[in-house]
Amino acid sequence: MPEQPPQRRDHARNVLIILLLFVLYTSDNQGPAPGFPSARDHAAERVIRSRHSLDVLNATRWRDFAPKTKETKGYDVVRYLNLTGFREADEFAWEKLGSFKERSAVFSREVRKGWKEGGDENLDLVGLRGEVYENVTGIVKGTWVRSPADGVKGKEPKKRVMNLTEISPGVDWAFKGEEYWTRNITGKEGTMRLKIDERDVLEMDLKTPMGADKVVDPSNIDLVREVSATVTIQDETSNGDGWEMKIHGVHWPRMGIMLMTTTSEKFAGIFGLPHLTPGPEFYTSSQILLNSTLETTVERMEKAVWIDPSNPWSSSPESQGDAMMPVPHCEFVVYVQVHPVQVDWSTAGGFTPVTDIVKEIERELRFPNGAPLPVIPRLQMSTVMFSPDCGFMLESKGPPAFSPVNGEHLVGKKQELWLHNIQNWLLMLALILFGQIQLLKIQSKEASTPSTVGRVSFYTIGGMLLADAFFFSGLSLLSATAPNLFPSALLASFAAFLSVILGVKFLGAIHSVQEPERIERLRAQLAAQATSNPSRPATVPTTAPIITPAGTDTAPPAATSSSPGTINGVPIINPSDQDVDTEIAQNTATEPLLPTTNVPAPTPAATQTPQPQGTTFGAVYAKFVITLTLLMFISASAVSWPVSIRNGYVNLLAFAYLSMWVPQIRRNIARNCRKALLWKYVVGQSALRLLPFAYFYLKEGNILFSETDWKAFCVLAGWVWLQIWILVAQEVLGPRWGIPRGWTEQGWDYHPILREDNVEAGGLPIGLVQIPASPTIERTNTGEDPGSRKKKDGTFRSVDCAICMQALEVPVVAAGEDASSTAGVAVFRGLDEISVAVPDL
Repeated sequence: MPEQPPQRRDHARNVLIILLLFVLYTSDNQGPAPGFPSARDHAAERVIRSRHSLDVLNATRWRDFAPKTKETKGYDVVRYLNLTGFREADEFAWEKLGSFKERSAVFSREVRKGWKEGGDENLDLVGLRGEVYENVTGIVKGTWVRSPADGVKGKEPKKRVMNLTEISPGVDWAFKGEEYWTRNITGKEGTMRLKIDERDVLEMDLKTPMGADKVVDPSNIDLVREVSATVTIQDETSNGDGWEMKIHGVHWPRMGIMLMTTTSEKFAGIFGLPHLTPGPEFYTSSQILLNSTLETTVERMEKAVWIDPSNPWSSSPESQGDAMMPVPHCEFVVYVQVHPVQVDWSTAGGFTPVTDIVKEIERELRFPNGAPLPVIPRLQMSTVMFSPDCGFMLESKGPPAFSPVNGEHLVGKKQELWLHNIQNWLLMLALILFGQIQLLKIQSKEASTPSTVGRVSFYTIGGMLLADAFFFSGLSLLSATAPNLFPSALLASFAAFLSVILGVKFLGAIHSVQEPERIERLRAQLAAQATSNPSRPATVPTTAPIITPAGTDTAPPAATSSSPGTINGVPIINPSDQDVDTEIAQNTATEPLLPTTNVPAPTPAATQTPQPQGTTFGAVYAKFVITLTLLMFISASAVSWPVSIRNGYVNLLAFAYLSMWVPQIRRNIARNCRKALLWKYVVGQSALRLLPFAYFYLKEGNILFSETDWKAFCVLAGWVWLQIWILVAQEVLGPRWGIPRGWTEQGWDYHPILREDNVEAGGLPIGLVQIPASPTIERTNTGEDPGSRKKKDGTFRSVDCAICMQALEVPVVAAGEDASSTAGVAVFRGLDEISVAVPDL
């Protein structure tokens, strides 16, 4: 029957076509479903609202927005603006606006009074030019608490009922229930991180003419510029790092004051920001700046409405999330006061005026040319945050309400200094990795024989290799996505790559040497399983029939394969002339051409155990890659976990990583080996791999701004220290000290006892064979000349191993002696080093 061709299977092709059609029909290029607006429709409506809000800002003056507050008198006129969120019908918590401005003024006065004691009656208008950083691009972090002016300190803020349909008609919100609003901070205390960006922004000096060489009034508030920031607030109820939002506003550099706000479909914060400033002078400068910048932005939105439907003032980090279905969240108004710098005069380098030092520091950070500078002062700020729709108020923790020990508001670094610290850390990491590479080279050179490689634990080296591969993956991604860190990240990733390559090579050598051991272990397991299962009874093969002229007879079972009835199981036909010998000769000559069908094959007497197959290193390498990928995915998702769970995961991962010597301790016990690794390798790898953990666990203000935890680091360092001391004890006291004898298998029976009169049928090495003419048993060393060999009494022979390149003392039982009575054999059974090396001879 002709062979049938295999059937075509187009299932994979059909699935691929279905997936492509699904992607095409669900892509953004397709039009919206009937009855649903598109992202461009939302963008067009946003442009119309932005143009209307800009017209309102241009037509208003100071005090046009005067909502009713606790300080409002009966004769005061209450005014609201025709802006989303600034209307009286919107029911925002503007009654706390006065308290917000009061707390902001308290923080500003606290900063200024230490530098401008007396002489100035109005501290609110005193500038700090020359005493603060004018460009505050950087990151600060600190602790926030409920403001005393909140009125609900220690309690959950009062819930406000707002109708989103009336506040922002025409907007399809994802949900409207206030219990689902995001950024609703309900905790009592938490952490706050503020990342400020003042790069490529518009700056105006209202009193200094364009192109003037000298500032007309250096202590005024007429110098104003744009500013944006990313705020991250975390409390006890938030997941991950907390709530993250973008804010936009105005910065008065000579005053060290910033006022920023969120903007969304239900709150036109950036358009009403001048009405939230502390005074009329701030209002005038901010209005002039925003009229120019907002006009430019709105015109750009009108031109790109069919290209880019995103919101340029979106408070969501993913601005595209507000394009189709915005999510309601709490809005924020943020007031920031920059603190004066604290210069270390001992390292000032000859500068005396404070203004010159601050100016030179900022210039050197932005355009480094090697100028002598003091230690770069830290960046410090204080802030007050007010949510007009959710009705709560937060502030940074620090003086005057708290002592400096409990909090210093928000402290951090300028971005240039922060990036410089990251580069230095990457260079130090590269040096650490190169140190690990050097130690690995030394250890690989030392463990260059099957005997020494067999003692090294596969999982100890594999765990280190997995960590280095994790470093390599992260550093490669960093070098590709961070241009400012490219040189340092590339060097560190190259060092990690070299460490991975050498580790893979050494791990492959360990795997190939220890493969027979794994096969033997698997063979023992299969033999144990075969012993536990009952074997099938043996089957006697049937005898082939003999065809004769009288019929078909069955011959009795033949005792040997040379039976005349069959030749190799082929039936013999008895011819009519009874010449059986001729027939057998013909069948033997034509045996390959004869059919052998319908011949019952003999059944084996017993089922043989299948031989186990070893695992290739490629399969092990694939398992490592899968484990690394899974570990990276879990670590990436851990960013969104609650802080307590995330810290527990990090500590658990660090503990598992620093348990690298546990597999080696276990292998020493199993192999009955005192020492497998060099001490310089053990101590050096332990110290180098602990250094990155020491930086993040102990140093405050590290590059990740992570919280210090010296207790956790002490546990990790103590755990590594304990493992090293166990390795020391194994070398000094024995690999199985403190372990009951019945818990481990005997590790001495690696080779049968060698007898001089038997010499294993000529299988002994040359150095162990006794010369027949020699009257005594002498201790022979093949590495010495025959004339210089020492003749000693005893049962030990010294031989140079061709593999280990070391002298080995092997006991041999003398002719005519009993093996059990030989003292040397008893010693031989207790020597772990000799027992390991004998199979390699």
